[in-house]
Amino acid sequence: MSKEAKISNVFLIYGASILSFLFFSLLFTSIGFFLGIPITVQHFHITLIFTLGFTAISCHILIRKKVIQNFILITVFLGSTFLLSISISQHFYDLSYDGQASHQEAVFQLANGWNPFYKQVDSLETNNLHRWLNTYTKGTWIYEAIVFKVTGDMESAKLFHPWLILANFCLTFSFLLKFRYLSPYIIFFLSLLVAFNPVSMYQSLSFYLDGQLMSLLVMLMVTLGYIYTEDKNYYYCLLFLVIPVLVNTKLTAGAYTAIFLLGLMVMLWRKRNRSGLKKVFLVGAAASAMGFFLIGMNPYITNAITHGNPFYPVFGSDHHELYREMNMPGNFQDKSSVVILFQSIFSKSDNVRFSNSRAELKIPFTIVKGELDAFTNTNAKEGGFGPFFGGAIILSFLMIGISWITAYREKKRSKEKDNAGGTQKAPLGYFQNGIFCLAVVLISCVINPVSSLARFVPQMWLFPIFSILLACRFKNKFLKIIGKITILVLFANVLLIGVSYYGYNLSTTEIYNRTLQEMAVMSKQDPLEIYFGHFKTSGTLRFDKFGIHYEIIQKKEACQDGQRILPNSILLKRP
Repeated sequence: MSKEAKISNVFLIYGASILSFLFFSLLFTSIGFFLGIPITVQHFHITLIFTLGFTAISCHILIRKKVIQNFILITVFLGSTFLLSISISQHFYDLSYDGQASHQEAVFQLANGWNPFYKQVDSLETNNLHRWLNTYTKGTWIYEAIVFKVTGDMESAKLFHPWLILANFCLTFSFLLKFRYLSPYIIFFLSLLVAFNPVSMYQSLSFYLDGQLMSLLVMLMVTLGYIYTEDKNYYYCLLFLVIPVLVNTKLTAGAYTAIFLLGLMVMLWRKRNRSGLKKVFLVGAAASAMGFFLIGMNPYITNAITHGNPFYPVFGSDHHELYREMNMPGNFQDKSSVVILFQSIFSKSDNVRFSNSRAELKIPFTIVKGELDAFTNTNAKEGGFGPFFGGAIILSFLMIGISWITAYREKKRSKEKDNAGGTQKAPLGYFQNGIFCLAVVLISCVINPVSSLARFVPQMWLFPIFSILLACRFKNKFLKIIGKITILVLFANVLLIGVSYYGYNLSTTEIYNRTLQEMAVMSKQDPLEIYFGHFKTSGTLRFDKFGIHYEIIQKKEACQDGQRILPNSILLKRP
């Protein structure tokens, strides 16, 4: 085994081991739910044992030599990055509305005995958040609840965002090492761009799910890429692990998974790889059955029984209100998903919504005043891929056009060389495969009726990445220059988002800590009267942590003249 192949396999095993941790967390928790067993600390211990077993077996299969040394190396890296991810998560508060409301409420309920397979929670016990808790996927909430059960610290449960970003980088880096026409620098920078994509970055300190969805979609695509390039049983095993985790991340994930699986099967059919096509179909079907019927009993089966629709409320009588009017500006609401996808990409990054607001188009490669403020939150509704992403899309279509011309020219030269007794290449085949992959990404985005919202279609970030990979496949200096320029544009884009998001969260966390410390001192004399609203669980956990004495006001009307005590909060203190 070459040194390059060994490095690739070590990175692959690291990323796959994190995926296995998620899979075993969901598998054993779901089995426990069926048996009437709620989440316990032992779930973490069992998951850890099986994850280490998976890592050991992976080392034996992929590396073979010095298995013990490599197992220890990967295990130490897994453990250290797990603890680092917890440390980062504990340092920051989730400042998002949904993160402080429904997500933390769900994690709290699951960690405190809720069995969603047999019980529907009500409004009283969930601060009127029962609809979301009962009908939404539970995957991320389950493994976050396991961590919360172990640490007793709610913020530590956010660790899966940074941990999955690292796994995403390692899997992408491992896969791209197989492409010998890519330089090590290009492989490294593209892997960074894939892992640190905008949605994963500006949700990395929150309980939002879309950043994890993006990481898992990349894991699926990397796995499918491995299967296409090399028929190994280990890759089918990864496919079996990733699908159940992915379809239980968000209700839309099942549709995305089906599109990417179908895309691979078409490519295998064109490649005349009937054996591989059959394996993908069988493994995909088995993994989907586990994901929807075992691990996903709630929400998919319970939704079908209760609402007559396994995908409620994404599809149902009120899905238009939920996913269009509440998440789009007025000038997007009557347009097709294709139009609003690109209109949003070329718009000023902003958070405007509802029919009385308008998204503003802007000149590509420019930054409008106040635009970066959209990335202090987790939910940029227009231009959510960053201020320079529109420019990157223009460069992408330029690379596609030049690649098409180059492919036909190379095809002509190849035929001439073949007629002269040389070896014929398949430049047009490379172009066709690249275009097909780009088309699959676009289709997976435009099926979502709210494609304007980046966090709903995070995979659109891969469009310029795939275009760069296509451009690098041809021996055209101009193409390679455009590809490198696109990489620089994307890096500048991510850097601006990162500075805005992490800078804001650092300063706001400091305000939170200072305010809570002051409230702890104030409350020693007289308990503070607080209206928590949807933030009752997240708020009381933080108040208890700081030793704040308080009395809960049940109705907001009792605090009409109250003072908002924290940023991004509905917590009101009675005057």
